[in-house]
Amino acid sequence: MNLGDENLKCIRVLGQGSFGRAFLCILREGRHERKVCVKRIIVRNPKVEMALIKEEIYIISQLRHPHIVQFIRSFMHAGTVNIVMEYVPNGTIRDVIQSAPGNVDKKRLLKYFCDMIIGLEYLHIRHVIHRDIKPENMLLDENDRVKFADFGISAVHVPSKKHQPLGTPLYMAPEIMCGGKIDFKSDIWSLGLVLYELCVGRNPFVTLLSDGAKSFEHVHKVVRLLTKPNLNCQLMLQRYDPVWARICQLMVVYEQERRICLPDLLCQDPCITLAVYEQYFNYK
Repeated sequence: MNLGDENLKCIRVLGQGSFGRAFLCILREGRHERKVCVKRIIVRNPKVEMALIKEEIYIISQLRHPHIVQFIRSFMHAGTVNIVMEYVPNGTIRDVIQSAPGNVDKKRLLKYFCDMIIGLEYLHIRHVIHRDIKPENMLLDENDRVKFADFGISAVHVPSKKHQPLGTPLYMAPEIMCGGKIDFKSDIWSLGLVLYELCVGRNPFVTLLSDGAKSFEHVHKVVRLLTKPNLNCQLMLQRYDPVWARICQLMVVYEQERRICLPDLLCQDPCITLAVYEQYFNYK
């Protein structure tokens, strides 16, 4: 398949969605070759879509971190925008959850969570709110380390700015569902739900939702019901150390102002603090 760049050789389709398709390709760079992922976005309404696509490209082009999928370049071809990124080969956190539902190894859980909060800390330092954190958007590299991906609806944080309720309802913070003001704590909510799912094997809200009832309004009612005053994390306590249930309850808090902030997550348990700082000071 011709992607519009003679230096890219398409190998196979990695996935597809409403945006278009993602391809595994070989990128030739002089004498060297490497595998890359090319996200091909079909532009159906340029006046509406190009601004959003340009914003996504701008955001990811400014990010460089071990726990963020690396942007390489972008180009246009035949009514499409093509974003070339590093290829992350070992699937997603969703694959981990499905392969071992509620039975993720304890050391692996700690490693994943530390990767997530280090990557998220970097995004927030760069004033980027991801807004669509979920297991599918966390990729695993050849060393089984987590990398955040898919910044299609991310936003550069502007105080007191309201945003449209875009994202995945089951992982969306209540303030986003209501069209309210979002901040970095909106990502904390979503990350808490990913942690719950890693420990239990399913989203805490899915049991009260039928397959055809995942609108913002319906999900918001279920979220409010199950998180006020606190999310029930008893299933986590049955399988993992109490610290994980406590952290999850601090993250999945309905009231935005009561929700824990990211720096305070580092102080909740010595094992987490030590694991994070070992990564910070690993100069390899």
